[in-house]
Amino acid sequence: MNRDNKYLKFAFTMAETILTLTIIGVVAALMLRSVNRINPDKNKVLFLRSFHALESAVSDIINDTSFYDHDIGILSDFSSDPLPMAVVELNSTQGSVLCSKKSNFPDGYCKHVIDKTNAFCYFVASKLSLDSVVNCSAGDKVMNFRTANGVCFYGLAGRVPPFDFVIEPGCKGIENGYAAFIFTSGGMSVSDVSSTYGDVFDDENRQKLAYRWVNEQTEVKKKDYDFDSSSGEDSTSE
Repeated sequence: MNRDNKYLKFAFTMAETILTLTIIGVVAALMLRSVNRINPDKNKVLFLRSFHALESAVSDIINDTSFYDHDIGILSDFSSDPLPMAVVELNSTQGSVLCSKKSNFPDGYCKHVIDKTNAFCYFVASKLSLDSVVNCSAGDKVMNFRTANGVCFYGLAGRVPPFDFVIEPGCKGIENGYAAFIFTSGGMSVSDVSSTYGDVFDDENRQKLAYRWVNEQTEVKKKDYDFDSSSGEDSTSE
């Protein structure tokens, strides 16, 4: 009897195997949901970072007295002509200095390219870290430049704000982008629809997604700065 027990082998029954695989599947599904919450959508992260980087750049531009006149009684916004002595120095990938009036600078110092229609595009390009040459040719579907984190911008040239333009994470084509809106005053927003790019994007819900991303951040900021979470009282009051 003992001799026979040496060769006795044990194995899972079919029911035990199915039960084990089911448990593993449930655990894997729960872990996948947790991982997705920890690792946010790459497009969302790149879009929001680029949107806020541009917000900061536009704020700097509109308040820069070397770009726009800030004398008392003069409205300083993008409806004004840039100052004739405005100078833009683009990064090393472009390797050039751009000016409004070449005649006021030494020969060979700069190109006479800045005017009201392309100034905004060049000014923005000078404020961002870029990974491409700058193309501020007119056209709402022209790719103007690519930033160092691999995001492409379209439609920033050839028009004077207000207008909408495209932020495209990944630089795979304008159809993969999301539209944002720039106002004459320099403010920015994202709508759930785009009159200019609605037929360009490869997904009709793409713009609604960008709208939700920006508004989710706005709601979080309201909760952080407007109210004390423990008492429900206005945290800004003394």
